[in-house]
Amino acid sequence: MQQMRPQELANVVWALAKMGHVDALFMGRLVQAATSQLRSFKPQELANTAWALAKMGHVDSVFMGALVQAYTSQLRSFMSQELANTACALAKMGCVDTVFMGALVQAATSQLRSFQPQELANMAWALATLGHRDAAFMCALVQAATLQLRSFNSQNLANTAWALAKIGHSLANIAWALAKMGHVDAVFTDALLQVATGQLCSFTTQELTNTTWALATLGHVDTVFMGALLEVSWPQLRSFTPQGLANTAWALATLGHVDTVFMGELLEVNTLQLRTFNRQDLANTAWALAALDEKNTACTAALIEIASASSKDFTPLALCQLFQFMLWLDMWQADTGVPPRLLTACKLAWLETVGNPTVSRTQLLVLNAVRQLPGCSGASSEHRTDDGLFSIDIAVQMPGGHKLAVEVDGPTHFLSNAPTVPNGATRLRTRLLEARGWRVVSVSVIEWDRQAARGCQAARDYLTSLGVCG
Repeated sequence: MQQMRPQELANVVWALAKMGHVDALFMGRLVQAATSQLRSFKPQELANTAWALAKMGHVDSVFMGALVQAYTSQLRSFMSQELANTACALAKMGCVDTVFMGALVQAATSQLRSFQPQELANMAWALATLGHRDAAFMCALVQAATLQLRSFNSQNLANTAWALAKIGHSLANIAWALAKMGHVDAVFTDALLQVATGQLCSFTTQELTNTTWALATLGHVDTVFMGALLEVSWPQLRSFTPQGLANTAWALATLGHVDTVFMGELLEVNTLQLRTFNRQDLANTAWALAALDEKNTACTAALIEIASASSKDFTPLALCQLFQFMLWLDMWQADTGVPPRLLTACKLAWLETVGNPTVSRTQLLVLNAVRQLPGCSGASSEHRTDDGLFSIDIAVQMPGGHKLAVEVDGPTHFLSNAPTVPNGATRLRTRLLEARGWRVVSVSVIEWDRQAARGCQAARDYLTSLGVCG
């Protein structure tokens, strides 16, 4: 093997991967022979070697380190396919090298217009898998992908949507920034869904659940597309994985998509498989019931029974989700059947999130404006409810004993492409506060900024239009 030239070594590795022939001992020797010659490998040979090793699942950290070093000096001469294949290979092998990935992204930026759909999808998938965030590159990738969407197959569409959600592209803070400038850019997602609609019938169950999860994570609502997605998903529900079932329920609740018939079928399947759910899947399902106000007795009873058996295994986030579920359950079911031990664990986790709230500058400005309205001079900030479970941004004791909760809500409380529509978490918060006797008014930070820019009176008029007055 030591006598083999770089092209011969690369060809052998590539051929073995193509044939699916895995021989760890032989591959070890082949990799050892290649290591000393890596700097003589051409770009295609380097890319093919990395792709082949990833394909066969052969991970050699020493060799990969040397391979990355050999890559670095030649990245500028890599073609689009070689760049995309390299990124995918590193992602599949879990090889995280921030500096190298930064150089690879830089090399890819100038070539994005020449990337094929598969290569664009692979780049997006690889960056998301490695957790490599580069907002400027992702925006450029989205622009390039938009021009080619009709050439994307179902796998490319699902992978790209998943990657955008995973990497945080177009999440609420980005949508808020664009809205602040008066330019909400949902063009790519809308174009993606338009093309995906015609291909939904060819989506696998994994692609269906990934797409549903991605839309909810992005906070992107499209009632027509979601209806089509659920129509295709319905006959395949019993083939969904436990995580897929839980994520679908969570996604529908997050987006506020109400389909009573589909949800009934989904919860029936969920109930049958709950014992195979992991802790986060259980918590997601429980939270979804509360957020959608789905009073499903069978699923509720099974959730409580299974969750009670292993309360120590839940993360703080999952315990908080379960506590919201319990508070919601207490609204319509006198005897919840929740064991005291589980209830205590959930309550303690929840109280950790309520303590020491941060008061933003916008909240103080709204508080000052509220106090100038008739009957609201006694408004207070961060008021705890009587049971101590909620901290209200601005509380007003109205004439006649009525209680008004003014919540100053940033973009994370709304859907990204519908900035006035509250998401599932916001709707559930409102429902739980109303159950405690509070009338809830949501002040959108985006709309507040817009009105406040027009003057103090415009800001007060906005609050009055929401019902904030005596």
